Formats: sequence, structure tokens, C-alpha cells
Amino acid sequence: MPSAPPVGVVIANYNNGAFVGRAIESVTRQSCRNLRTIVVDDASTDNSDEEIRTCLSRLNDSRFSYIRLDTNVGQTGAIKRGLAELDTPFVAFLDSDDEWYGNFIERHLCAHMNADFPVALTYCDSHIVDGNDRLLAGTAWWFDHRESSSKAFDPALVPQFDATNGELSFPRNGRLTFHPHWSALSATNSMASMMFRRSFVDLVLVLPDSDLRLYLDYYLSTFAGLLTGSVAIHDALYAYRMHGSNKHSNATVMGGTYNSSTKDWAPIRDHILRLVLRILDEEAASIRGAFGEWRHRNSKTLVRRALDAQSPGSKGALIRFLDTVSSKTSGLLGTGPSGWVGRQWRRER
Repeated sequence: MPSAPPVGVVIANYNNGAFVGRAIESVTRQSCRNLRTIVVDDASTDNSDEEIRTCLSRLNDSRFSYIRLDTNVGQTGAIKRGLAELDTPFVAFLDSDDEWYGNFIERHLCAHMNADFPVALTYCDSHIVDGNDRLLAGTAWWFDHRESSSKAFDPALVPQFDATNGELSFPRNGRLTFHPHWSALSATNSMASMMFRRSFVDLVLVLPDSDLRLYLDYYLSTFAGLLTGSVAIHDALYAYRMHGSNKHSNATVMGGTYNSSTKDWAPIRDHILRLVLRILDEEAASIRGAFGEWRHRNSKTLVRRALDAQSPGSKGALIRFLDTVSSKTSGLLGTGPSGWVGRQWRRER
């Protein structure tokens, strides 16, 4: 039988000295061992450099390398610097204040290798935790979310409580959903939820660093949804940390369809969609060569339609309203192909 391909990991850090060590350690615990990890410190001004060096020295793991940048270049620039050191066919990007569970890489690789349809992106659900690893929510509520008047919870979605240590544990559900289409209502999850085919990332990640200092998850998952579709893994395979000093998600988990950020998401979203449209034009020959004329043309149409729907006086009032609901997740969204509308293929794995 064929063997699994290696996976490259980039941990981009900026001023997360309190958490970056835990992020690094979560990669060492992966059940999939064929990894190469680049930790990039983006000119932090806190104790990050000391924490990273101490952690890597303690672990003494040859699969890890460290780069400290002298000048802050933002999330995209730091990740691109790490990518330059990797030659693996699959890559994943772990935010330095989040943690992967031990089967994160394994589950994503298996989802990518499904015998139904290859995609550029797989993504998963997440648990929401605080700075002390205490669970705040058992899911990112927008993950494959669909409103209904009433809903019976599957008992498997409710965690078990271990009275001996106070820990909560969730059973594995194993569900995957293939999302072949992108829409303005699409939602994936944060950067730490995703694994990409490296060839796809190289094709579309050609922006100057300064054009996209943050929200690379939104940019890449939009392109994946437009060009290949994606596969959603319905288990939470990592912990997204809302610790009070997040770069974007600075709000409080109130329950309900909570807003994770106090920032206005609409101008951020539209800026990134315009960047996507620009690259579709500038890299038209390469994208057509990879995905065909129709896919390229249809992608441009969908992005233009999404931007037009936000324009005052357009016929997209309903779309604007629904997208406002979708955008309540702000920086955690990442425009991906897990749309709340459209045909969906579900299967039990």
C-alpha cells in the first residue's frame, strides 16, 4: 500500500509568548510523525523569542527549525517566509496561540486522500478555550451552521465529564462534508483549522506581504472554494484560544450566534475579495492552465456578484442581510466553501 506524504507546518508568531510553547508542543504530539515544522517569530516585542528557543531546546526535535525576523511583516509575510523552507506536498498553518489535538494532521491527510474528489482545502471544527485551556464552547457555531425553528441535539455532540480530573471529552463523529461551490455565505473556520495542497498555495499566494498582513485564512479559503471546493471535517480537532489579547477576535463568548470581534468585518471582507479578484486577473493564465477557462471565469463572476451585493442600492439586499449574519464570526470566518446554502454531499466515515 502507498505511504502517507509528508506535511509541512508553519507556526507564525507575534507577541504570543504566553502561548507559543503550547502550540509548538501540540505539533510534537501529532500521531502523524512525518512532519517538518518551521517556527517563525515576526519580530515580537515580548518574550516570544526566549520562549520559542527554550521550548525547542527542551524538545530537541530535528523536525523543527526556527526563524526570527528582524522586521515585522505580518501574518502573510511570516507564513511565506516559513513556506520558503518547506518542500512538502501538504502544508498547514498553526496560529501560535492555538493548539492542535494529536490527530489533527492524521485526520486532515485522510480527508485529503478520500476516494471521492480531491480538493485544495480541508478544514475542521474547533473548541473555543480561554487562556487557561478551559472550554468556553464545544464548537465554532458557524461551522456548517444552518438555522432551523427547532433542533434535537445528537447525544454524541454533548461531552462527557470526568469527575476525577474535571476534564470534558467529546466522542468522535467521523462525518465529512464535500462542498463543491463557493458563495458569499460560505464559512470555514480559522487558519489553524486548515490543511492545504502546497501546489494550490503556491499558485494563489503571490500577493505582496503588505497587501494582506492578516486574514490569510479568508483569502486562501475563498480561493479554494472558488477553484476546487473543500472537505469539512465535523470533529473539533483543535482548540481556538480567545485569551483577551487576540489580534482580531477580541470579544467575549456570550452564547448564541456570538460576535467574536468588535471590529467591523464588512470592509475587511470586501478588501480581501478585491484582492482575490485582482489575482484572478493578474494570474489568469496560470489559473486557467490549472483549472480551465470556465472555472476561472465563473470564479470572477461569483466574487464580483458578492462585492456588488454589498453596494448601496444594489439588488442584493437579502444577500447583504444574510452575509451580515454570516460575518458575525468576523476574523474566524475565512471565506471558504462550507456554505449555508446549496447542495451538500454528506457521508459517514
